[in-house]
Amino acid sequence: MAEPTLTHDAFGHTGDSSDLLFLDIDGVLHPVGVDYSFSSRFFSHLPRLAELLREFESVDVVISSDWRLAESIEQLQRYCRTDFLHRIIGATPQIDPHVVVHHRRQLEIQAWLDRNGRNDAEWVALDDWPGSFEANLERLVLTDPKRAFDQDSFQELRSHFLRFAAGR
Repeated sequence: MAEPTLTHDAFGHTGDSSDLLFLDIDGVLHPVGVDYSFSSRFFSHLPRLAELLREFESVDVVISSDWRLAESIEQLQRYCRTDFLHRIIGATPQIDPHVVVHHRRQLEIQAWLDRNGRNDAEWVALDDWPGSFEANLERLVLTDPKRAFDQDSFQELRSHFLRFAAGR
């Protein structure tokens, strides 16, 4: 398995006391099937997520998307060229793709939490792949891959962030 990457912002913050958002990209930040080279829909929902993260400054982002397998954290931060790019603190490790496992993304998230000593952290996953999580997982905000991070998903994710803030 690849080791997760942990980056620091200008203040040396590593996210150790932050809440966490495990972020998928395809079907979340843009609808699936987008022609990335020519479409204005590529990362079209990023401004909506940035708006929410501006409201909840205690939330850091860990990339759980398969994009983490082909792109560095630095490149993913550049794609997210908004004011939350410094809050992308790492990526989940990959479970051996040749091993058949149930709830693959959820296991990768748990592996990141274990490796980074963050098992007590508040976290939520924003994803469009229900088969990679336990059914009815309360920590999952599931998007429709054709609509991506729409207003309904925004409100559901916001309610998780409000719950995190209330627990502080």
